[in-house]
Amino acid sequence: MPAATFGRSIFALFGTQTALHGQSDCDGTGIVDPDGNCNGTGIVDDPAPHGREGFKFENPSTKCKYVSQMHIWDSFKHLEKDMSKLFTLIHKDVAFTVVGHHPIAGRYHDLMHFYVNALRRVSMLFMDHADLFEIHPQGIYGGCNSAWSVQEIQFKGVMNSGDNFEIINVWFTRWDEDQMVEIRTYIDAPKIMDALHKNEIWWNGTTLRDNLLYMPGPAGMPDLKELGQLLGYPNGSKYKD
Repeated sequence: MPAATFGRSIFALFGTQTALHGQSDCDGTGIVDPDGNCNGTGIVDDPAPHGREGFKFENPSTKCKYVSQMHIWDSFKHLEKDMSKLFTLIHKDVAFTVVGHHPIAGRYHDLMHFYVNALRRVSMLFMDHADLFEIHPQGIYGGCNSAWSVQEIQFKGVMNSGDNFEIINVWFTRWDEDQMVEIRTYIDAPKIMDALHKNEIWWNGTTLRDNLLYMPGPAGMPDLKELGQLLGYPNGSKYKD
């Protein structure tokens, strides 16, 4: 076999092992680091998984009564670029609790109220830089043969104000027929309140806003007809219009 051909064959067979020896704990000296994952054979034990951002699943099984952890990872990641997936990922009659004391906290008894009052409201803070919005699952626990799972989810992006935003929320989710049917999520309240304060004219107020719509806040609308009867001049006469 010509030398050049032989060299290429060796590279094809062992080139990947050369890359492994380039790791900090596989330095090619023949000395095995007891705290490393190099065992001297050129094979790295427990390598980082391919795809899904190198996420390591606690339970990689796909033979599940409910949903696999991979399905959970994909479900959150899909929302990064396609929020319409939400309407099949979460059941329409979901019991959704946002825990805390901030403008989007509370109990939601269906998906539409959660979407309008919470998720869409927060999503609008990133519309000017929508292409920079990212979702990264950080931890997934349970699921598979358990109806309940716990997720640590990192959300990051650039707000309309130009400020960077990063938060990690914890989601407790109960699954049925590949959908979330019950959710409790824990949110960093100061970060959400700061984001709303910087980006929502509706919540924050500014001299640049023309107040042409009634926005009464949580107390709701007063009786405008009753108030209208109070209008008039100091002498008791009423406006003609």
